[in-house]
Amino acid sequence: MAFSSTPVRSEDLATCISCGLCLNDCPTYRVLGDEADSPRGRIQLIRTVIASPAAPSETTVEHLEACLVCRACETACPSGVPFGRIMEGAREVLRERQDGGALARTALDTVARPRRLALAARLADIGARLGLARLAARLLPGRLGWAASLAAPAEGPPFRGVDREDADVSVFAGCIMRESFGDTERATVRLLERDGHVVSVPEEQTCCGALHAHAGDGERARQLARYNIDAFSGSDGKIVVNAAGCGAHLKDYGHVLGDDPFWADRAKGFAARVRDVSEVVKPAPARTTRAIRVVYQDACHLAHGQRIRAQPRALLRAIEGVVLVDIEDAERCCGSAGIYNLTHPEISRELQQDKVRKIIEASPDVIVSANPGCILQVAAGLRAAGSRARVVHLARFLDDPDLAAAGDP
Repeated sequence: MAFSSTPVRSEDLATCISCGLCLNDCPTYRVLGDEADSPRGRIQLIRTVIASPAAPSETTVEHLEACLVCRACETACPSGVPFGRIMEGAREVLRERQDGGALARTALDTVARPRRLALAARLADIGARLGLARLAARLLPGRLGWAASLAAPAEGPPFRGVDREDADVSVFAGCIMRESFGDTERATVRLLERDGHVVSVPEEQTCCGALHAHAGDGERARQLARYNIDAFSGSDGKIVVNAAGCGAHLKDYGHVLGDDPFWADRAKGFAARVRDVSEVVKPAPARTTRAIRVVYQDACHLAHGQRIRAQPRALLRAIEGVVLVDIEDAERCCGSAGIYNLTHPEISRELQQDKVRKIIEASPDVIVSANPGCILQVAAGLRAAGSRARVVHLARFLDDPDLAAAGDP
């Protein structure tokens, strides 16, 4: 049963006073230079859309779909406009009035179906290891070549955790993280166990639904939220997540199911338990065998969505031998943004190249991030630029800095 009669709330729209302080922080406005591609302009378009039951114009849809939902505007906004929530609601309205596109539907359906996702991840891994992805990136035109350039070998075998009744923390393993970032998942568990935690990985958990919410598939996002709330109902301990996009969405389950009288309270209770791994793991005395220059890449949904910036850097600085170097516009989106790099490759590529230029200027040995999409996007950009710097997840680096810094990028 659906409880989403008002995907966009008038009180949320009313918080925007059109001051324009968000414009310079909006990546798409900086790339496209169009007021309609700024947060202020998009909110005005959304007001127009919800004021009429008619199908929106193609131009309006293009402006709204071009948003990364990076939420940088929320950091800049003095009025506390919940732009991410507004945009997700607006896209749900768009989906109700028109088709969302075959590419987006296929991608969203894949991540929420474990067997299909496992097959897709395995094929991508084989293609990357055999060099087929790089060959395809050079030979295939347009979007196909661009998509192939993003493929990378999986981190070891898929992650399969253990559901334990005596645990004091649970790990949200996610979908893509579980299949393609197995080493990061295992590193996350080891870090928690080193701090004395007993870790459980509930078997029935599924995709968090963030990608569905961003794309306007609100009903599927709510369905997935209910599945996960049930899956983690066997404990009231912390739920640790290592993917920034997942964490931001899980922490928002109280809003996602806020209009559902049967689930609202449970959703709020679930959301209150969610923590990013950097909020839980304690700084540990460690030393690298050599000096390692590290750039920390702020994932948008960690920095803007969860306001977590200091904790990852503190964990990195606690390691003797790590030289943490800053880059210009550290919080600027890399252009990954869920499936945005597949649906809007031109804008995504420009943001990727800008991010990579600034990283290379800092001459790092390793780039550390906290989101799988950022890792793939930045790594692909570095490969294209001829850089040998590695890109790894924060948990992998904290688990073994020397190992994370070694090997092929």
